[in-house]
Amino acid sequence: MKHWIEERNIETPNKIAIKQGDVELTYRQLFNRAKIYASYLNQLNLKRVAFYIKNDVHHVSLIVGAWLANVEIVMVNTKLTSREIEQQLESIGVETVLTYKPLNIKQNHIIINDITSINNKNLDFHLNMDDIATIMFTSGTTGPAKAVPQTFSNHYYSAIGCKESLGYHGLTKWLSVLPIYHISGLSVLIRSLIEGFTVVLEPKFDVDRVMYLIKHEDITHISLVPQTLQWLINDELTQPYQLEKILLGGAKLSEAIINKSLEYQLPIYNSFGMTETCSQFVTASPEMLRIEPRTVGKIPSNVKLKIMNKNAEGHGEVSVLGKNVMNGYLTNGSNADTFEDGYFKTGDIGSIDDNGYVYIYDRRKDLIISGGENIYPYEIEHIILNHPEVTNCVAVPVEDEKWGQVPALVYESHKNIDSSEFKCLLDEYLAKYKHPKYFYKMTEIPRTSTGKLSRYKVKEWITHA
Repeated sequence: MKHWIEERNIETPNKIAIKQGDVELTYRQLFNRAKIYASYLNQLNLKRVAFYIKNDVHHVSLIVGAWLANVEIVMVNTKLTSREIEQQLESIGVETVLTYKPLNIKQNHIIINDITSINNKNLDFHLNMDDIATIMFTSGTTGPAKAVPQTFSNHYYSAIGCKESLGYHGLTKWLSVLPIYHISGLSVLIRSLIEGFTVVLEPKFDVDRVMYLIKHEDITHISLVPQTLQWLINDELTQPYQLEKILLGGAKLSEAIINKSLEYQLPIYNSFGMTETCSQFVTASPEMLRIEPRTVGKIPSNVKLKIMNKNAEGHGEVSVLGKNVMNGYLTNGSNADTFEDGYFKTGDIGSIDDNGYVYIYDRRKDLIISGGENIYPYEIEHIILNHPEVTNCVAVPVEDEKWGQVPALVYESHKNIDSSEFKCLLDEYLAKYKHPKYFYKMTEIPRTSTGKLSRYKVKEWITHA
């Protein structure tokens, strides 16, 4: 079958596909640029290549070109350290990175701007929906990063589910400010290729710039995390303008934000999803949120959802079955407890009430969500334990007005350790946004009845410290 961009080139060749500042590309222009990159990637003769990219029109062309060339794209989080990037790429055998700037990593890297035009007349494109389109890394709460393979079919059915639960159409104008290397950012591009709407791409979130675009560019859709919505409301987003949908995800949505948004008649849609499900698969409309502010929506027709191992209150692990769900992690040993009876076990605790509303209580139990970015305690703890004076440690989330949550570290030691020592240790291994903001020393970290370090008691102690 034809690739999505080929279909767009036939059906809506002169429609604006993507706009960034003064630069606009029609679907035909995007297709032509993508073919140039496809030719180059074919010459490399590689099946899997990493992309170190940003929200940029040229990088969108590169993504589409890779798909035309049947190359699997490994999306690199540009906030990671060199060591983190190396470890992730080594785990799935990636030796080449296409990047917009030089990187201090052992893998081969090619500067995107150095890629030159190549004859592309004889290229033959074919889309196999079962092929891997992208690979993104996500972490378990108790282990290293896991590689998530996302097929074209996974992405397609995610887009169809989003169209059902959120709604978009050919006249949609979607403002994309979330990183394209995250599923929340990439999924906007994929929906546009399938449906044929226009993406307005911004390099990053900036309150003034986003407000200007909402007011003057007839933006109908935007994807945000709760913190960015709060910043917009604090600025001057007190009416919907032309906005039809504000899609929210990445962190819990507070009732205060919900109530303020509904008061301003902002069309907010709360959602729940993850990298493994190719973005959100449950979405709550404003009408649902007026009735049940805590819900993330009702189960759409394209997935099945059930709660496993329920307790007396009906709370258990949220598990999902659908064509949007990955087939399994690429990294060895990551799938043993991932699926049950075909259902993907999300690791999140939730419930479904008698009216079909879905609720999520803990976002992966120990997960710290800071500004929409996932931070896993394990990443911090196993590095801090390398300090010779630390016998035990626990990283937990604490509330933060700006970022929603930030990490705090509690450590056991016979001496007080200056935070600069920890920061020096973390600098080499972890991106800055993952560093604890607070450090606390305890003589003995409390434990559970089974002898495990108690995160719950640590959080309580910090609250009252």
